[in-house]
Amino acid sequence: MIPSVDDRLASIVRALTDIVLPALPADAKLAQDLTALSIGHLQILRGQLDAAPAFELEELMDARALANALLEKGEGGGEIQAALASLRQSLNGNSTDEQPRQARVAIHSAIDGVIRKAGIDASPGFREQLSKLVLDAQSARAIKDRKWCLPMGFDTDVIE
Repeated sequence: MIPSVDDRLASIVRALTDIVLPALPADAKLAQDLTALSIGHLQILRGQLDAAPAFELEELMDARALANALLEKGEGGGEIQAALASLRQSLNGNSTDEQPRQARVAIHSAIDGVIRKAGIDASPGFREQLSKLVLDAQSARAIKDRKWCLPMGFDTDVIE
């Protein structure tokens, strides 16, 4: 029988907690702190494991929504048109949800290309709208990301 991902993570946590951490010398504070931090991250990963696929799909949907908004509003010269074509291709090439992380990375890379080329020859109207489109989309995404990271305890002021 092959152990589940959760069982494997739990095994790593036990090894770090029961074997590695107690074996560290008392004066190895940095090693102790980093081991404890690693244990904490592994525990959070265990807690998020079941929800991770839905979270990654949601990230992909948000990336697609921003990409579509940029494609709808995008206009300008050859540089921005090439970047928009690349964005369109990244959307078309990542139309399934089988690998949401890789699809999101490809779409975000193409969005980055649009943002960079906008400074070269995007129409003034598109340049004006670009900041608002990106900031609105990423502000909403940041709230979702902050809620996702709530178990880490770093951000105690998440908007409900």
